[in-house]
Amino acid sequence: MPVQTQSYTIPAKSRSLIVCAGTVTCRNVSEMGSGFTVFKTYFNQHKHVNGKGTWEDALNGLLAKFHRIEQEMPSYVRLAEQDGYIGGVGTVPVRGAKGLTFKEFSNDKEREQAFIGQYKKAVRDAIADAKELQRPLYIQPLGIGVYGWDPELAATLFAETIRDADPNNEVDITIPIFGENSKRFEAALHQALKTSAS
Repeated sequence: MPVQTQSYTIPAKSRSLIVCAGTVTCRNVSEMGSGFTVFKTYFNQHKHVNGKGTWEDALNGLLAKFHRIEQEMPSYVRLAEQDGYIGGVGTVPVRGAKGLTFKEFSNDKEREQAFIGQYKKAVRDAIADAKELQRPLYIQPLGIGVYGWDPELAATLFAETIRDADPNNEVDITIPIFGENSKRFEAALHQALKTSAS
């Protein structure tokens, strides 16, 4: 199925796996900003996907362990369930600053390569989860706001990862678009997908 983009005002398809951008800078869910509004809207009953506790408690636990330098931040985690939807969080590094691991880098090139790998892993793991669940995937562009990822680079990484993780187009992927950076991402994504298809 082709990758599609649509206005964020159009609801996710029925039974979708909804993946929103996570954080390594906030210490708890209440600090997470506009990039996480969609998730909070779809999963406002707070139910964790495994039925135990709330998804906020689970994510707060991951954030607490990360900030105490006890556990690296997972690039993707399945968290919530409500109204037939399942929710996951895809977390990417802060460009040029904080990654998902505690690794020290000897130079900027090494950091850049590691961060690109972490970025692709977030997208790849979300696609793999959608395949496992046999659901459409509704995934936000990741990291193109305050995390500093250039929308064109992010779109290229998305396209490369989609091509590698879903070569037979098994997953119905929709990317919601809102704001100027998302529009730049959208244009670059369509171009990158067209290039990779030829």
